[in-house]
Amino acid sequence: MAEIIEQDIIDYSVEVGSGCEWTGRGTEPQWNNPKSTKAYDHIARHHGPQLKPHELMGRAASTKDDQGQWLNSEDWIIAEQLVPKYRGQYIIDFQRPIGRVYHPNRTITENVSRAFIQRNIDGTLNCGYPIVDGVVRFV
Repeated sequence: MAEIIEQDIIDYSVEVGSGCEWTGRGTEPQWNNPKSTKAYDHIARHHGPQLKPHELMGRAASTKDDQGQWLNSEDWIIAEQLVPKYRGQYIIDFQRPIGRVYHPNRTITENVSRAFIQRNIDGTLNCGYPIVDGVVRFV
C-alpha cells in the first residue's frame, strides 16, 4: 500500500483535486484519464513511459538534475488520488517499483518506489516524477 512519507501543504483553506468541487478555469480535468493534459500534462510530456532513454539522459545532463520516468501512466492517477487535496508538495512511497531515475552522470537507478508530486492551486498536478530514496524536495 502506498503511503505519503513527506509533505509540505501550502494552503489548507481550500480542498482541490479529484473528488472536490472544481474551481479552476474551464471544464474539470478528466482525473481518471492519464492522458488528460489539463490534469497531467507536464508529467506525461516530461516523465512519461513513452519517452526514450536518450531523451531523459540528455535532459539530466543539461539540467544537472535527476530525471524520473514513470513505468506506468496509471500510477500518476494513483498519486493524485493519494496525496492530500491541498496545494502542496508530497513524497509518496508506493512500496513497489514505479519508475527509474536518470542521473546527470549518465547512470540509471531502476525500480524506484518513490515519487515527488506537486499539486497546483486548482488541484491539478504541476509536476510528478519518480525519485530515488533519500531525496528531499522541501525542508
